[in-house]
Amino acid sequence: MKKFLIANLAGGTGKTTTAHSLATAIAEYGKRALVIDADPGAALTFLCGVENPRYCTRELFDGAEKLENIIVKTTDRFSLVPSASRLFHTDFKGIARLETQLDQFDVVLIDSPTGPSALTAPLIELADQIISPIDASMLSIRGALNLRDFQSKSEKKPEIRLLEIKSVVWDEELRKAVLEDFKFFDVSIRRDESVLAAQLSTRSALSEYPHSDIASDFRELGYSLLEEIGLL
Repeated sequence: MKKFLIANLAGGTGKTTTAHSLATAIAEYGKRALVIDADPGAALTFLCGVENPRYCTRELFDGAEKLENIIVKTTDRFSLVPSASRLFHTDFKGIARLETQLDQFDVVLIDSPTGPSALTAPLIELADQIISPIDASMLSIRGALNLRDFQSKSEKKPEIRLLEIKSVVWDEELRKAVLEDFKFFDVSIRRDESVLAAQLSTRSALSEYPHSDIASDFRELGYSLLEEIGLL
């Protein structure tokens, strides 16, 4: 089992879309995928058709409830730990006991909040690797650099890998500078209007628009990740 934190301290970089789409792709390959919505804004939870859950990520991190009592099965066939605004007040007392509960899954994806947060450091400690969605904008690059500051202070120091979301053309000098500091995934994700259209349902763009560009790209990313961790 591998745990991937989807994080960038800048907003609007595609963290929630990445978590939702990648989990769907992994489930399509027949693997057991869990998404932990660790954003108190609970956008992913809402997009999966869940509102005001009885138990959420706070109860999981506090150790107040077992994982099996919190999980919701989504229409995209992955399991979800829903979030709610009360996650802001977690004390993380149960996070040390979480590892054994997660062993039933092949891949765990953790969606994270925007901006520096008291949640950021514990989430980095929980992860085996960090996936940071980034486009060619300075704000998304700044968000990844700020994330690296948190990562550098972590005892675990999981590797940060950048996932390029194609939007505008990179300045070549800027791309070279970024490549000196970070490793990119070989796969990049094309912008696709089907993401917005799919938000009207409780399913990801991969399920609603299986032949779209973004569906193809995330399936390629999912296959690549599963191959890397020896599950294909």
